[in-house]
Amino acid sequence: MSLNNIRTAEELAAWMKRMNLSLTSAAEQLGRKRATIARYVNGITDLPESVARHASIIEAARGGQPFESRGGRRSVRPI
Repeated sequence: MSLNNIRTAEELAAWMKRMNLSLTSAAEQLGRKRATIARYVNGITDLPESVARHASIIEAARGGQPFESRGGRRSVRPI
């Protein structure tokens, strides 16, 4: 299992895009609130190492396969 090193807001946003996750879906997967993920992505709050590692583990466990789209917005935009 190879882990991507997610360390920055930009890398988290790129992970969300690769995995086809909205802010809400990413929050569900990472066990955080949507607003918290938005703060990480926008660089308002530093990305905790535990969250970055969790995202990397999710991607590795799925073999890099993105989640299926459930409709709605999929873009990562500032709130």
